[in-house]
Amino acid sequence: MILTAAQIAEVVNGTVEGDNDAQVSTVSKIEQATTASLCFLSNKKYEHHLQTTKASIVIIDDKVTKVPEHLTVIRCSHPYVAFCTILIQYFDYKDPHTGIHPTAVIESTAQIGDNCHIGAHAYIADHVVIGNNSKVYANSCIYENSTIGNNTVIRSNVSVYYQSVIGDDCLIHSGTVIGSDGFGHAPLPDGTYIKIPQIGNVNIGNKVEIGSNTSIDRANMGSTIIGDGVRMDNLVQIAHGVEIGNNTIVAGGVCIAGSAKIGANCIFAGQSGVVGHITVADRTQLGGQAGINKDIKEPGGIFTGSPHLPFKDEMKSRVLWRNLPKLEKRVRELEQQLKQDNKTD
Repeated sequence: MILTAAQIAEVVNGTVEGDNDAQVSTVSKIEQATTASLCFLSNKKYEHHLQTTKASIVIIDDKVTKVPEHLTVIRCSHPYVAFCTILIQYFDYKDPHTGIHPTAVIESTAQIGDNCHIGAHAYIADHVVIGNNSKVYANSCIYENSTIGNNTVIRSNVSVYYQSVIGDDCLIHSGTVIGSDGFGHAPLPDGTYIKIPQIGNVNIGNKVEIGSNTSIDRANMGSTIIGDGVRMDNLVQIAHGVEIGNNTIVAGGVCIAGSAKIGANCIFAGQSGVVGHITVADRTQLGGQAGINKDIKEPGGIFTGSPHLPFKDEMKSRVLWRNLPKLEKRVRELEQQLKQDNKTD
């Protein structure tokens, strides 16, 4: 694949400065570029690489003013988005898999849409409905009465339990389990437990991506709900009855306990956690390892620490914590001084 600066500028609605006929055949980080590379610059931290990069073309915005004379650049309002657009259109992996593999098992009552792929040793159970242009890869299992929308990809070794609903244009990565039982066990007088049946389901909206080895539990009753546009990383645990609003980002290692309600457009950094039965407002941002133990009612807040505090308050607390050994030493010195003063009196 060879692209010229003029072709790229037309796709991203940008303006070429330099050679319209400059060519690229690959994409690279700006600091690792070759003369065949297309790169982008959107973070000021990396701006110094613009002076030394070997790239043929770099996508930048109007904030960048110092451009080497020999370098061809394309100016546009959002360089990272523009770069992603080129990646998707010209360089993204093109899946060659089509059709139904002869070793796949598809029950007679299942409905498979047009132009679908069902991979080797995949299992499609009774009364499953799979929409058009969707793919279920090798060794994945879609169990009874589940529904998969159009243009959705289920990677290898995924288990979708019975009555689950997955919308259109979703991507579920390998090793993920959708609809496993919620963790419900009631204690008995003799110290043992009785399992509480989990008779609800999981309902995943459209344009959702779920990373590998993630678990989303079915509700005890009703539905565990993942809204449209949610992006979920690897190794995430979503417990039974959780509701996550549209376009929320959930990074790796996050755990959300049962029946928590998470708003739209939130960002949860890695290893953050939310206790059960609380509500987190829209546009909330959680720092890494933040622990949320009570409702967050006001939208747009930024929190970190465990138990959580507003970001600025937590940063002030950490300064004090670092000084605790010095403060302790000072208190002990003052105590000794007071004892000496009392003896003198």
